[in-house]
Amino acid sequence: MSQEVCPWNVKFAGELSEPAFASRDMLLDAGSREGTRALAREMLMMDAADYAAAFKGSAIKRAKLWMQQRNACVVLGNVGTGDDLAVLEAMREHEHAVVREHAAWAIARIGRHPPP
Repeated sequence: MSQEVCPWNVKFAGELSEPAFASRDMLLDAGSREGTRALAREMLMMDAADYAAAFKGSAIKRAKLWMQQRNACVVLGNVGTGDDLAVLEAMREHEHAVVREHAAWAIARIGRHPPP
């Protein structure tokens, strides 16, 4: 996910003619703050089957779903709003402690730093 929303990559990336390297629908709007938040929320709501289907044939699948969900918690902790709290609260029950910890961090951070 981080490569897909990186401002550097978004700014300098060109269109590719190879279909295997084409942008996936869920990533097309990830260059905006709202798109980034939406992608992070979507990642947090995925189960293993959703993740496998969304990234079939992609190197992103090398990272486990829980790793991407940890990253999504960090994203929302940095750019999230009160609208993201429900999905983060759900992650406080995640099977992996690192996801639970990052969800708690993101919730606390959103509470301390409301958006402008």
